[in-house]
Amino acid sequence: MDKQTLRVLEFNKILEMAGAFAVSSPGKTLVLNIKPISNIKGIRDRINLISEGRHLMAEGKHPGIEHFEDLTPLFQKLKPADSVLAPSELTDFLSLFSSAINIKGLLRAEPSLPMLSEIASHLRTHAYLKREIESSIDREGRIADRASPALAAIREGLGHLDKRIRAGLESLLRKRDLKPHMQEFYITGRNNRWVIPVRRDSKGHVKGIVHDISNSGETLFVEPYETQALGNELESLRAEEKVEEFRVLKRLSAMLREVLAEIVEDYHTVLRIDCIAALAAFSEMMGMTPPEINEHGYIRVLKGRHPLLWQALRRFGQEERLQPLDFELGSDYSCIVITGSNTGGKTVALKTVGVLQIMALCGMHLPAESGTTLPMLGKVLADIGDEQSIEQNLSTFSAHIGRISEILALSDRETLVIIDELGTGTDPEEGGPLSCAILRELRRRGALTAVSTHLGLLKAFAHTETGMINGAMQMEEEISDGLPAYRPTYRLLIGEMGQSHAFEIAGRLGLPQELIREARGLMKESGARVETLLAELMRKREELDRMLAETARLRQELTGLRASLREEIKRIRAERKEIFSGTLTEAEGILLKAKREARDVIKQLKQSELRRAGEVLKSLDHGLAEVRQKQERYAAEETPGLSEVREGRTVCIRRLGVNGIVRSVNRRTGRCRVVVKGREIEVPAGELAEPMTEPADEAASTVGTIRSVAGVDDSTEGVSGKLNLIGQRVDPALSVLERYLNDASIAGLESVRIIHGIGTGRLSSAIRDYLKGHPLVMDFRKGDEDEGGEAVTVVYL
Repeated sequence: MDKQTLRVLEFNKILEMAGAFAVSSPGKTLVLNIKPISNIKGIRDRINLISEGRHLMAEGKHPGIEHFEDLTPLFQKLKPADSVLAPSELTDFLSLFSSAINIKGLLRAEPSLPMLSEIASHLRTHAYLKREIESSIDREGRIADRASPALAAIREGLGHLDKRIRAGLESLLRKRDLKPHMQEFYITGRNNRWVIPVRRDSKGHVKGIVHDISNSGETLFVEPYETQALGNELESLRAEEKVEEFRVLKRLSAMLREVLAEIVEDYHTVLRIDCIAALAAFSEMMGMTPPEINEHGYIRVLKGRHPLLWQALRRFGQEERLQPLDFELGSDYSCIVITGSNTGGKTVALKTVGVLQIMALCGMHLPAESGTTLPMLGKVLADIGDEQSIEQNLSTFSAHIGRISEILALSDRETLVIIDELGTGTDPEEGGPLSCAILRELRRRGALTAVSTHLGLLKAFAHTETGMINGAMQMEEEISDGLPAYRPTYRLLIGEMGQSHAFEIAGRLGLPQELIREARGLMKESGARVETLLAELMRKREELDRMLAETARLRQELTGLRASLREEIKRIRAERKEIFSGTLTEAEGILLKAKREARDVIKQLKQSELRRAGEVLKSLDHGLAEVRQKQERYAAEETPGLSEVREGRTVCIRRLGVNGIVRSVNRRTGRCRVVVKGREIEVPAGELAEPMTEPADEAASTVGTIRSVAGVDDSTEGVSGKLNLIGQRVDPALSVLERYLNDASIAGLESVRIIHGIGTGRLSSAIRDYLKGHPLVMDFRKGDEDEGGEAVTVVYL
């Protein structure tokens, strides 16, 4: 990865945020040295490992890593065959062994964490070495008596000798003839020998060896001859102790050296787990999500946040004020030109995109919403900030162009290029065209490009050039001291051209208003028109955003109403099915009863009347068969019978039980116009089924025969000439009215009466408005006095 890009994007500071969560010192170093991964599998593997770490944290579990320092120097020291580690160096391994044991115990065969479990399965732990070191070296770093039987015996002897020497010295101190010659009455040690303090002027009265003199010169520290032999014996035993201690350290060092390669492997495995756990904790702190990594050169950032800006605001408890970034690049356009004021957030937006891209290439979670996707790229090249160099005698423009030359030489289809303030530092008349040429060259090379600028020429260029688009940092207008001012929202509007708002910002920062008015007067008229146009476009964009938000709200409300309507239709259809089925069953019962009564009558008839009775009975049998046929057909109609509704097809209108021909189909509304007996009616497609095998006119004739036998007037085919809707709400009433008009039209009625009452007038008004546009209605009027007056509407079909 390009070092200058990492520097200007301050990526090391982001790694420091993550590294703070590492437990071990080398674990933190590992986090700080994270670099982009060169293959997509490696990136996805690390992302998944961090996700597993988050899962572990969500369950309240942690790897159990203990703090330890870098053990690499000790590994090197152990390599020679005769090398021996000090007690403190041996105990440095204990935290590593404890960490390995804790990790293996936690992640052993954990099905919900397959990748972490696989890593942990390779740990050897070396628990026996941990026990051996702990039993040989105590917590103060001293070799323990239990380290070896010989050492225990030596130290026991040292204890006995020590007691004997001190007892002898205490006996001398109690002698009366020595008391005048003693400086003080206590026993102390000098040069590993036990001594007593004697006055300098009494040297000859206490026979022994002088081992030290006080700073004042008045006290001699003397080992009396009476204890000298025991002191020599103590010194000899102490030498044996050192030899045995060395033997213990050599043995422990040899044990470590024997499995040094395995220990080194465990060391790197523990560090890897420490690194993953730190990245998972970093992800948890910022509420990050695992990004998608694509191979199509496509960037889509949803609600992205810059970690350093988030951290800065968090220090003051204001992280919620951070405006997240929505950004897209690489689909319909490969280059975006971001414009806006100096305080609008252009540079932060560019840095956020660059940082998130590098974090993704490093296999890290991102501070963005789920659905964020970033491409597998080989390079991220950035030119951000003032790279002016006094030592190299380079101006801002020279440094800027020098860096862009490097970027052009390195750019290809696997490159994201980020340039802040393209074309700055020189005359806009020349800087503008030069910048346009640079963008074209980057497009030819296939690089994804995001730049910011104040040059108006670049705005127009991006607007007209294929594969390029403008982006603007939004500013909200507000009135301050009676004058218009603009407040940055830090929201990026893709597809918009931004304004610099130089005059407004200058006024806000204290520049005299007289100067600002003079500057406005000097601004070219054409430039003023462009700025006015841009302002108008921004206002329209904000209005469009509000309309889109309202549309989304209404769409959501409509979805809920649609779901409720579906449930209501489902309930009504179930009720209709139950009622129709019950009606047919009742009809069948009536016909069976009529047939039984007819047979009883036949037995009493004369021979001349039997023929007429037979015909009646035969008619009843035919009606009964038809009812049963309709029962069977209705029971089979669980779903709409038409697999395809098209113009010219013969269908059955299920509710009316008649056949017709489809005249037209409205796919949008799901309704069809069907011609029945020369009349055209409109019905929902869901009420159509396969045509009845018996022609509709024959079915009508059959029904008419039954009705004649039963003594029913058939002049209107059973459809009443009036419909009573009093007491119903508007929507249900109109639904009933629609079905009634279809039935009345098919039955051949020329006029009908709709009884709706007077009431508040809402129902009558709704009915008459509905009748105005109905295709079956030729005309309508309110009822005459003898027909019901205002409470009735007469409809002519």
